[in-house]
Amino acid sequence: MKKILLLLVFSHVIGLAQKGYPIPPDADERLFYIQHSDNHNTFVYDVNFSENNKVNDIEPIRIYRIAYTKGGVKEELSSMQRKFAYGITFKKIKESHYEFTLVAYPEKKLYLELDSKGKPQVKTIVNGKKMIVRRMFITKSATKSVKPKIDFIDFYGNNEIGNGEMKERFYL
Repeated sequence: MKKILLLLVFSHVIGLAQKGYPIPPDADERLFYIQHSDNHNTFVYDVNFSENNKVNDIEPIRIYRIAYTKGGVKEELSSMQRKFAYGITFKKIKESHYEFTLVAYPEKKLYLELDSKGKPQVKTIVNGKKMIVRRMFITKSATKSVKPKIDFIDFYGNNEIGNGEMKERFYL
């Protein structure tokens, strides 16, 4: 619960609209990104390939922040962001397949795998529906409380086979 509250501190919400939010430059290694309603800074999750185009077993996912409030500067996560909010814990299931969770919400399992063409993707289940995750948007109550509260997380992506867009709202 403390980790969720720290995620909220990093994700303070001002408004509910996502209009005008920047989209990070596309990349072959892109898995997904997280934005929140506080500001336009974006947390990006990319697969980390090692030699021979295999997923790096030591650090399968590279995480960084694009600070759009500073003109789009790419930055490493702070130790607080990595440890309590946007970092991950993972375990290898089999070659190029990993189960992982965001440290702020370890109950939500996500799965990194390569599709039949070797393209990385992250799958999860939201509201009983399987999806390939492309981005998440965190929305919090517009309150001045010391303990911010996440209202919901919108998951955007594609259906399980990747040919239909979908959005699922997940309430904590």
